[in-house]
Amino acid sequence: MRRGVLTGRRGRGPGATIEMAPLIDMVFILLIFYIVSTSFVQDAGVTVNRPESNSAEPVITRYLPVAITKQGTVHVAGQTITPDEEGPIAEALRDIQAKRVVIQADREVPTALLLRVLDTCKAAGAESVDIAAIAR
Repeated sequence: MRRGVLTGRRGRGPGATIEMAPLIDMVFILLIFYIVSTSFVQDAGVTVNRPESNSAEPVITRYLPVAITKQGTVHVAGQTITPDEEGPIAEALRDIQAKRVVIQADREVPTALLLRVLDTCKAAGAESVDIAAIAR
């Protein structure tokens, strides 16, 4: 390759060069920025058809996701529990050092079951229990 093709100059003499060290530094700074600013979505590990709400707000603090499927099964931290089991919820809250629970209930879950799980979460030590919804 001829000298000066990349720099736009022909002949001999100092040409324009691209310094790679500052470029690599900037790429790493941008990478760190994106990693720090990304919000990681917590999920209970099962698929539920959540209801819609006009007043839904994103949760930005640490929380424990608890899922209730339309078949009536309750899932916490990768395990299936009964609606009245406080132990696994309390243990999961301690493990992630959170005091907030977000219940991800299917839209077809009976209200009575949803309230039982909500009461169980409160009894397990959750200071705040919210219901997940899809924002319209």
